[in-house]
Amino acid sequence: MIQDHTEIRDDELDPAKQEAGPEATDTSGQAGAAKPLAGGAFARGEKITPAERIARARAAWMERRQRGELNIPTWPRRKAVVWLRHYLLILLVLPVLRIGYRLEVRGRENFHLVSEPCVIVSNHNMHVDNGMLFRAMPNGFRRRTAVVAAASDIFGNPVRGFLASLLGNAFPFANEGAGVREGLENVIGMLDQNWNILIFPEGELTVVGPMKRFKAGPARIAMDTGAQVLPIRIDVVRRGFYEGKWFPHPRASVRVNVGAPFQIPPGTRSLDATEMLEAAVLGA
Repeated sequence: MIQDHTEIRDDELDPAKQEAGPEATDTSGQAGAAKPLAGGAFARGEKITPAERIARARAAWMERRQRGELNIPTWPRRKAVVWLRHYLLILLVLPVLRIGYRLEVRGRENFHLVSEPCVIVSNHNMHVDNGMLFRAMPNGFRRRTAVVAAASDIFGNPVRGFLASLLGNAFPFANEGAGVREGLENVIGMLDQNWNILIFPEGELTVVGPMKRFKAGPARIAMDTGAQVLPIRIDVVRRGFYEGKWFPHPRASVRVNVGAPFQIPPGTRSLDATEMLEAAVLGA
């Protein structure tokens, strides 16, 4: 399963800040925001609201898709591959994880209460946390979920990238350079295609914890797109092999806590929105 995930930094979500420099603004729409130029770039001189920024990102994604220039694999979401992944997971991958890890799921009903597509946020404290989350999800919900993964790490290795795409429906997100804007457009495009998006807002693995402060990106994505957030907290009750226990006996134990879905009110300050995500995950 996917073991490392990219972070999405707050300044990377606003193309105005990337292209226009420090005088450009964020979701507040204050002076110095950006005008779109050819190819999705931005320049100073125009106020821009979150809705306008999302609309422009959506339009840029559609244009790249029509030109066949998406920088993410599309084959993992073809119907045949979706069902192949489904059976590989339920017949092979998840049963293997079941051998080594006992799983308790609390709040499973919240998978049925959230409005899809949604943004799923979780702490990142296990090498196999993706597998634990997939085990906790209902089959249909899991089939409709895609995972944000590090472009330079997971997809930097062709074999790991292929397996991540096949088994996790993962797609790459660059955390620097011009690929950041395209990464945001890809997330929005995937939500538009009714895929739930799983993101680990800590941006890095902390085996067993404690949970680190969240990056601002996931909160901004959820707020600007209006998608509901499904917070999940993973608790390692008893360590297993991947957590440094060479002979895990009795069997390792993990608890997945699924919190109530919620929506971040439009116009919420970025810091406040990020703290809302942290509190929701901790309180799940």
